[in-house]
Amino acid sequence: MRFPPSFIERLRSHFLMSEVIGRRVPIKKHGREFQGLCPFHNEKSPSFTVNDEKGFYHCFGCGAHGDAIEFIRTFERLSYPETVETLAREAGIPLPELTQEQTHRIEVEKTLVGVLEAACQWFEKQLLATGGSIARDYIEKRGLKPETIRTFRIGYAPDDRTALYNHLKAAGFSQPLQAEAGLIIIPEDGPAYDRFRGRVMFPIRNASGKVIAFGGRLIVNTANKNLAKYLNSPETPIFKKGEVLYNLDLAKKPARDGNMAVVMEGYMDVVSTAQSGIHYALATLGTAVTPEHLRLLWQLAKEPVMCLDGDAAGQRAMMRAAEVALPLLKPGYSLRFAVLPKGEDPDTYVQKHGKAAFEKLLAGAQRLSQILWETLSSQYKTDLPEARAALEGAFKKLADAIADPTVKAHYVSYFRKLLWAKGAAPQAAQPRSAQVAQMASAPHSAALDQLAKQLLKLLLTFPPLLYKDQRDETIAHLDIHDTRLDVMRHALLASLGHVVIEGQEAFIANIRLHVAEEIFDAVVTDTLKLPYKEALTEDDAVQLWNEILGAYQMAHLEFEIRELEKTMAHSMDEASCRRMDELKQAQWKAQAKRTFAPAEPDAA
Repeated sequence: MRFPPSFIERLRSHFLMSEVIGRRVPIKKHGREFQGLCPFHNEKSPSFTVNDEKGFYHCFGCGAHGDAIEFIRTFERLSYPETVETLAREAGIPLPELTQEQTHRIEVEKTLVGVLEAACQWFEKQLLATGGSIARDYIEKRGLKPETIRTFRIGYAPDDRTALYNHLKAAGFSQPLQAEAGLIIIPEDGPAYDRFRGRVMFPIRNASGKVIAFGGRLIVNTANKNLAKYLNSPETPIFKKGEVLYNLDLAKKPARDGNMAVVMEGYMDVVSTAQSGIHYALATLGTAVTPEHLRLLWQLAKEPVMCLDGDAAGQRAMMRAAEVALPLLKPGYSLRFAVLPKGEDPDTYVQKHGKAAFEKLLAGAQRLSQILWETLSSQYKTDLPEARAALEGAFKKLADAIADPTVKAHYVSYFRKLLWAKGAAPQAAQPRSAQVAQMASAPHSAALDQLAKQLLKLLLTFPPLLYKDQRDETIAHLDIHDTRLDVMRHALLASLGHVVIEGQEAFIANIRLHVAEEIFDAVVTDTLKLPYKEALTEDDAVQLWNEILGAYQMAHLEFEIRELEKTMAHSMDEASCRRMDELKQAQWKAQAKRTFAPAEPDAA
């Protein structure tokens, strides 16, 4: 049984080699390849390699080598048709039932390649002929060099209704074959005529470099305003727009070598940037990015870059690409997006600013996750709980589209973290004490100890605060890491009764009884050397207490969040996520409640 070449090529491009082989043989990632023990001979150390970028496996021990079809055929000892059927079933691609007519079509496909190659050669000659001056002028204005024109086999279709048709007919290619190749149009009520006329021609080649279609750019002035500026071949047995990337044959090696592929919108963008040294550029053919496009791109680079215009159309194209990509994401494979300045396309940008500037633009491309966040979050006002809930629901819907459970879990975590941050209340007014803000910004454990020390200092300076509003319980539950401060805290609580009965002096004297002399001198005396201003009223003291306590609570929440983030970096479970939610909600509420009186720098 024989299968159409286009079907076999589609089957090969559907899988990564590591996917096919990894289901059958243990292999491990090793640099840019995978390694394992060869399944075709006995060995103790791995000499079997799998290369996704190049699409083959190779054993340095026994010399076994081939693509996915060859591996399954040899490993499972299947016939060629059985191997193709196995791969098609795993890919979910319907297997063509080859009737006698379909077998004939396989031969027709070969003939289609022949007629398209003949047309390409003719277009190239027309560009150099006398009548091609208008096309040469256009190409010269676009800054293309002769070697670039030859590399991309750019040609010219004269503004003549039957010039190509007559040439191909004289060369032995029938009218039906020319029509099936998309080169001519046969109307119901008239003679056949050329599809491409008055256009600069860009051959579209498959991964093997064979011409399978054309794109034409209109350059001849015409009274018919309905003619498209760009025209592609219609879909044929060997050309499916959603499965083809322009320049794949030339870009695949530099893209794989540099792990960089950039997707543009037009032929001229690709041609111009290639002339400037960007050899890993490709283009879709007038269609949005498809799943098949992504599979092809991921064989070239793990994070291909979509280079788009910064206008509304570019934004829509960005979101369409994101929606297509989400279900297909897998560990290590995603998309990035580079947005051009308004009014620029890759062609004009490279010509104005050069290769280095363009590569810098690509290097700064945003990741898919960033684009999704920025696009969606800009649509909601997160100062309202209802809006935050709606935004969270929108992100959950996006994450639910991701099939891979590991990638999905990390997207959920990423969105949740950004949502928490976006939900934070605006910065409060400056605190009454500038030193409180400074201490709160210290490393987390240090901030807690410094703020705890300020609370203890305030109580030593204004002891009546201690026995009101359950402040003794607050002090008892402070998270104090400094041992000396902890001793001071317990001494202060133990001396609480002396505040009421005997006053501040007896209170301080009693504290001395509960702590060692070196601690009293190092902590209590040091604290009392920095008194609050003498005119501190009870209202002042209460306000300052609330300010310092608020800063302490915020620092403590931040400390807990950072510690939990460290844990979740290694192991993330549902309980951790719930706890993080609780902490972030508490942080948001605490920020929302904090209000400070006007700053008073000498109040420290």
